[in-house]
Amino acid sequence: MTIMENNLYQIEVDKLIEVGNYIYKQLGHGFKENVYNEVLELELELRNIPYTKKKKDRFKNGNGKFVCFDKIIVSIDTHSFLSEEQENSFMDSLKGIEAPIGLLFNFGYKNLQYIKVGGQCILQ
Repeated sequence: MTIMENNLYQIEVDKLIEVGNYIYKQLGHGFKENVYNEVLELELELRNIPYTKKKKDRFKNGNGKFVCFDKIIVSIDTHSFLSEEQENSFMDSLKGIEAPIGLLFNFGYKNLQYIKVGGQCILQ
């Protein structure tokens, strides 16, 4: 991956993180994953962010995932805090999928948490 490609991906990741923050500010924590999945889908449509929704049977765990901008896998979790086991499970679920970046939002904590996988991993 070139630096230019990575910067392009970062712009798209930043847009998705903005969507995640907006959803968290509107709903807070405490809902089930399917609620956040539905709201995420609505926000992606409203913001004209290209996506496809993948069914959960294609992935090892969790609800369906979204593929945004044809290259970023977005998944939602609602745990009270993201553990190392959940981070590893998310990374394992991305193996064999042709997408350079994975983004996991956790709406179950008192603040929005996210993990970006691809390039370098971060936890916010």
